[in-house]
Parts: sequence; structure tokens; C-alpha cells
Amino acid sequence: MATTLLTEIQQAQARLRSLSRAERGALIVRILHELKTHRKEVLGNVPADRCVWIDTLIASVSSTISEIAGMQDAEFNRVLNEFEKLMATLQGISHARNVPKTFH
Repeated sequence: MATTLLTEIQQAQARLRSLSRAERGALIVRILHELKTHRKEVLGNVPADRCVWIDTLIASVSSTISEIAGMQDAEFNRVLNEFEKLMATLQGISHARNVPKTFH
């Protein structure tokens, strides 16, 4: 997962009032794409019953993109805050899984 998405979220939060509905929607689509990529590439070999949380999130976000994009600034900012935390956590987990373990 690219660190650039976290930067994009932070930049969007900084200029929240000037973001158009289309820009908000595009950012949510970008977040959704990263969630799908994480599900496929990192969790692809994990049993489906252990991935219900991310599958549910992907389905929920997919079906509500326009509603999320149309939220008031404060609500949209809260959503971005939560996505930022989630993406940072997923990135941290992914990174930890890829770091070779050394034994002394």
C-alpha cells in the first residue's frame, strides 16, 4: 500500500472546504482501490471467514461512495480520519509481514 495514499488523505483534510464532490468521490474510490488491492495481495491466501471484516467494508464503501462524497465537511473529515488510521494500520501490518525475521 502506497504511503502516497496517506499523504493524499492528509492533503484532502487540509483543503477539505475546497474539495468538490467529484474530488471527494475520487478519493474514496482511490481508498476503495487500495482496500481491494490489500484484500487481494495481502489477504488473498487467508481463509474467507477470516476476511469478512474487510469484505464487508469494501462492499459497504462500494455501495455508498456518492453518500460519503456528499457528506458535510465535519462528517467527511471523520470518515477520512478513520480511513487514514485504517490505511496506516494495514500498511504497518503489511510491512511487518514482509520484514525478514532474524534470529540471534
